[in-house]
Amino acid sequence: MRPLVRVALATTFLPVLLGLVGCSGDSMAPVSGVVTLNGKPVPGLEVNFEPTGDPADRATATGYTQQDGSYSLAYPGFKTGAPLGDYIVRINGGESLDDGTTLRVPTKYNKESSLKETVASGANKFDFELTSK
Repeated sequence: MRPLVRVALATTFLPVLLGLVGCSGDSMAPVSGVVTLNGKPVPGLEVNFEPTGDPADRATATGYTQQDGSYSLAYPGFKTGAPLGDYIVRINGGESLDDGTTLRVPTKYNKESSLKETVASGANKFDFELTSK
């Protein structure tokens, strides 16, 4: 084969091959929503989507609530969202009240969480209405 033909074939098929290699990683999808505690949005809560199954398969995706209670997940490696799959959701943190006390998210939403969600392709919106009781 002539060198010019080899170069032409390489420049045509190399990007295709590299694209296929790049597609072998986890498929990601954006995840967002709103967290309220006793009906009020709480800023600064940590929202963790921990993968079910083998923890070596995927890392935890994390987001933090804003003033309006909204959050968006980020994934290690500066990625937005989370890989497709099933998750246990754990929400941590609290709110400082006017009387100087702190209202904490109960353990039923973090250590003992039974909150479960499935991230699918496309946009995912998961709202969580927590209560302190």
